[in-house]
Amino acid sequence: MSENNKENKSKADEVHVSDGLAELIEAAELLTEEEIEKAAEQAKKAVEDAKNQKHH
Repeated sequence: MSENNKENKSKADEVHVSDGLAELIEAAELLTEEEIEKAAEQAKKAVEDAKNQKHH
């Protein structure tokens, strides 16, 4: 049963990522190049922070 839970969590994570990417693409159409770069830096930092928290 734990294998099934891992699989479900993975699928849920993929859905969240897909939703987030769709929102980013939609928002990017409204942003200037400078705003896009700033958002990208914030996204990179968030990913790094999440990775660091996962390891602790």
